[in-house]
Amino acid sequence: MTAPETSAKRDCIVCGERTRPSHLPGLVACESCGLISADVDIPDAELMALYGPDYFHGSEYFDYVGEQQSLRSNFRDRIEALRTIVPDLAARDLFEIGCAYGFFLDEVRNSVRSAGGIDISEEGTRHAREVLGVTAHQGDYLSFEAPTKFGAIVMWDTIEHLKRPDLFVAKAHDDLSPQGILAVTTGDIGSLNARLRGRKWRLIHPPTHLYYFSTKTLLELLRRHGFDPIHVSHPGNSRNLRAVLHHILVIRMKQKGLYDLVAPLRLLELRLTVNLRDIMFVVARRRA
Repeated sequence: MTAPETSAKRDCIVCGERTRPSHLPGLVACESCGLISADVDIPDAELMALYGPDYFHGSEYFDYVGEQQSLRSNFRDRIEALRTIVPDLAARDLFEIGCAYGFFLDEVRNSVRSAGGIDISEEGTRHAREVLGVTAHQGDYLSFEAPTKFGAIVMWDTIEHLKRPDLFVAKAHDDLSPQGILAVTTGDIGSLNARLRGRKWRLIHPPTHLYYFSTKTLLELLRRHGFDPIHVSHPGNSRNLRAVLHHILVIRMKQKGLYDLVAPLRLLELRLTVNLRDIMFVVARRRA
């Protein structure tokens, strides 16, 4: 990684004001709107390298494919929420930014007119196409030429990973038809749990997480790029106990030996649904 960019030279992607060092180590905060971001300047090639096979198999996830039942359960919950918020969802063409291995696309394709997606992961998009048979492009969404105007674009736990979330939101606006919807999930650094945990909040881990939105800053970003928010909630998430312990013991505490001691237990296959109310689900409509 290159040396950290000087925070005094950075402008906020939401309001354009200057940033200053945050009370959270390694992060900076906007002096005006309060948006928090990682104080790093990482080259595109190095950022892409972070999301190789190791990211999905041990670095961030214990085993992304092995966790697919939990992931699919979460995706089904999001689809049901979208059906309620967007009654004509079945008549819309949907596109997912950050589709990874294609599990959401596989779950949603019978609930929309068409479903496709894009991800920088070569392995993930290949699995999506060859194993699941869904439409998944490998590449950078900012250089992707949309074949049509979409009725819905979704970003599940993706916006926090982006170097320029503002450019992605602006392009999503251009790629949506009038009254098209953009749905986003990401951590809420303004939540009670995030504020209580401070620097130990589980979602603070640059350089994979570069932006830390609150409900206020995310809604402001969407409004500034031509969207009107129509839904905000804080849903729970399901993961199996093995994945949870791997994240706590190996990734956060660096205690792989302790994890290896409990890894053989079949109990770890149990699925847990937890809601700390620090993950936000936001849906916004493109202004005509």
